[in-house]
Amino acid sequence: MTRIKEVLTKVSDSTKRISSSKKQKKIILAVFASLVIVAAIIGIAAGVNSKNNNSDEADTSHHPIVKSACSITRFPEFCFSEVTKVGTPKKKVTSQKDVIELSLNITVNAVEHNFFKIKKLLNRKGLTEREKTALHDCLETIDETLDELHQAVEDLHEYPNKKTLVQHADDLKTLMSAAMTNQETCLDGFSHDDADKKIRKVLISGEKYVEKMCSNALAMIKNMTDTDVANDKTLTNRKLKEEENDIAWPEWLSAGDRRLLQSSTVTPDVVVAADGSGDFKTVSEAVAKAPEKSSKRYVIRIKAGVYKENVEVPKKKTNIMFVGDGRTTTIITGSRNVVDGSTTFHSATVGKSIF
Repeated sequence: MTRIKEVLTKVSDSTKRISSSKKQKKIILAVFASLVIVAAIIGIAAGVNSKNNNSDEADTSHHPIVKSACSITRFPEFCFSEVTKVGTPKKKVTSQKDVIELSLNITVNAVEHNFFKIKKLLNRKGLTEREKTALHDCLETIDETLDELHQAVEDLHEYPNKKTLVQHADDLKTLMSAAMTNQETCLDGFSHDDADKKIRKVLISGEKYVEKMCSNALAMIKNMTDTDVANDKTLTNRKLKEEENDIAWPEWLSAGDRRLLQSSTVTPDVVVAADGSGDFKTVSEAVAKAPEKSSKRYVIRIKAGVYKENVEVPKKKTNIMFVGDGRTTTIITGSRNVVDGSTTFHSATVGKSIF
């Protein structure tokens, strides 16, 4: 601004010397107008810079809350650095629950990043059939992980109002445990040949990152729900009553499922019998015909016999219940193993989506 004043002073002196000329007056006015514009631009620029400088200073007031929440995790420093790395959160962080939600959102972004990395790897030339299968297995586990994380975020938004505290705790811990396990399941597919291990090396950092994030979220969820359950006197009194009455049903088990388990006979929706006396000869056929995203239990009775098959239950086949004739009479045995080129993910006899 001092420089502008000096220039204006010079202009003023010039005006006195050449005021007799109309042409010179016009020049002076033009110069003066230009100087005013320059001054305005300088002022605006200064204001913008000041605003930018202020916005660059991230709000760190939530850091003590994050540090406290992360302190009970297995990887506290990693937890704190990753959650605070995102800068000032859109939502104000005032509790451990808010820190958990931040952590879950970061984890979702990391899982999506792993998805694109695997899609890119699938385009690599020279992959063996097992490597391709293992990569597709990883995509399937990623799909499951994203579903579990999104469900966890949804349950967290409802906590602790929509369900009982114990049910909330069980559901959240189950979802996070499954999401964490999925990462190791993906990597297990690349542990058999030297070629497999090269792919594993590319994936391991991303998968381990997600595993550690899930572990930290699980620890925080357990700490939060355990504290809330311990402080709930109503829940404690009800638990004591149930113990007195010798009732041991888990909180998450629905009334309908309790009746199913208490009943001496369960009416199945379909029957599988190896001898052809049922609706299907194989368990896989029965699963294939089961409804998708069923809102109620779909009971498949498996009669006595040996079923040599690998039963896979897709994610969309929910609420399936298998009922056999006994541990020693109804036997399902598969023949897949890593030696013949199958991956660990597909060598299990029964899939894990049987709920």
